Amino acid sequence: MILNRRKIKHTSQEEVGYDLGLIVPKKEAHFFTKVRISKKPVAGYGTQASKKKYSINHYFLKNKINLKEKYYPAEKIKNIKKFIKKNLKNDNDIVACFNNKILYGKGDYGHVSLIETINAETATLAEPQNAKRKRVILPKLIKAMIYHGRNKNRGGFWVISEK
Repeated sequence: MILNRRKIKHTSQEEVGYDLGLIVPKKEAHFFTKVRISKKPVAGYGTQASKKKYSINHYFLKNKINLKEKYYPAEKIKNIKKFIKKNLKNDNDIVACFNNKILYGKGDYGHVSLIETINAETATLAEPQNAKRKRVILPKLIKAMIYHGRNKNRGGFWVISEK
């Protein structure tokens, strides 16, 4: 979604996922053409973007994309609403990394969504797998990010900006 919004040519979403270290359970491998199969990692199935060789910045560098990603733990930001508004105003993309169960009530795993808008007490998230929009309560999102980040799982904000 980020690369499309910025009109940057890229490979398929599946190939991007593979470059970010995507791991899936054996029972779901048939959905992919190129995939890593493993027992469930500590952070859950999905990408391994916290590892340098699978990081978003490594992907950008490898593919000569003039963007950078910077991680911000939610608990270290004094005014989260102001932080989000400022980054959106500066045309940055903000990815929220959170615990799905804390935010949505099911699925105890890490998940990411793109923050599209923010207002009084809610944020609108775009889901990567289907581009559906979900309006969420901001304090609940923050709680889910902090919870996911407790084991160094990069719960928080990933800000994508130009280099």
